[in-house]
Amino acid sequence: MKKNKMLTETLVRAADFLPKENNSDPDSFQMTVSDTLLLGLFGDTPDYSNPKIEELWQKVLNGNDEETIAWCLEKGVDLLDTDGKPVPAFRDIAVMLKAIDSGILKLDK
Repeated sequence: MKKNKMLTETLVRAADFLPKENNSDPDSFQMTVSDTLLLGLFGDTPDYSNPKIEELWQKVLNGNDEETIAWCLEKGVDLLDTDGKPVPAFRDIAVMLKAIDSGILKLDK
């Protein structure tokens, strides 16, 4: 089995950004679990109206999920929950990382 080499010293667990409890107040604004994860991790969600982002989505969607999860781990984001299953929106998270990695999106410093 090939060991993944971390490209960063910091590991972010996407599962840590999952909502803790479901707010049952029907009058309150409810974000989807996916949006909560993406906004917590990146402060934004993928703009799929951008053709470059859509192209990344197609590559991730048509790619191998295990390879995508391993690549994200190398980039410092663990996409697996405590049960070892990918978190919701794991592909969207991969798209955001790939967009940052390729320079389509810039990180604020």
